[in-house]
Amino acid sequence: MDIEMRGLTKSRLPMLQVSGEDQEAFTEILRRSFGLAPRDHVELLDLPIRKGFVERSSDRDDTLLMDVGLESSPLFQVTLGADRLRAQLFDGREVSLRGMVARYGFFEDFPLELRIISCDEDSRRLHVELSDRQWNVLKEWSQLPLDRITAQDVLDSEVRSAVRRIGLERDLAAVENLSLGTHSLICKLGTDGKGLVPKLGPHLKAARLFVFHPNSREHGERLKSKLNDSCLQRLERRSRRS
Repeated sequence: MDIEMRGLTKSRLPMLQVSGEDQEAFTEILRRSFGLAPRDHVELLDLPIRKGFVERSSDRDDTLLMDVGLESSPLFQVTLGADRLRAQLFDGREVSLRGMVARYGFFEDFPLELRIISCDEDSRRLHVELSDRQWNVLKEWSQLPLDRITAQDVLDSEVRSAVRRIGLERDLAAVENLSLGTHSLICKLGTDGKGLVPKLGPHLKAARLFVFHPNSREHGERLKSKLNDSCLQRLERRSRRS
C-alpha cells in the first residue's frame, strides 16, 4: 500500500493519498481513530456528530467558532453559541463566554465532539452544540474533585515521557488523549495541578498547559466525602494500562 502526504488543507489538516489493496481498511482505521474531514456542508449534515476544534471565541457574536475541517468555498461558519454552552454546562446560569472559556480551557485547537442542530443556508452558518458524549465527559470533569492539566500542541508519547522523567506518576491518576495533540493529565485527589505545571513546563517547552479546577463552591468537602470510589479506581486502571 502506498501513502503519500499531499500537504495541508486551509484548516491545517493533513491531506493523504492512499492507494493499494488495503486502501479501504486503512481509510476506515483513520476514520475511526481520527475522523475524516467532510468535503462540504451536505456531507457534514449526513453525519451530524462530528469532532471539531475551537478556532477562536467571539465576544461580539457570543459564540465559539469551530473548525470541523470543511474545505468548501465559500466556507460555512460553524458556531457553538454561548447560550447553548450555558444551557448544557451551567444550567442556564448567566456566565459570560469569556468566563466559560477560562473555566474549561476552550482555547484555540481545543477538541470538542459536536452535534449539528441547524443549518442556515442564507447566512452560511451551521449551529452546533455539545454531543451527549462530550457533555458527559465535561460533566464528569466538574463532578470529580480532581485537577486536570490540559497539554496542547504535544504528542502523547512526549507527555508520557516527561511524566516519567520527572517522576510524576505518583501525582497523576491517568493521562487521557483528547485528540492527537491535546491530552488531559488527571491529578490524584489532593494534588494541586498548578504546582505540577512548573515541573512539566521545562520538559514540554512547545506545549500549552492549562489547569482545570472543579468548582469549589459546588464540589467541596461534601462531594469529596460522597465520591464514588469506583470512579477513582477506574482512573487508576486507565493509568496502569497506559
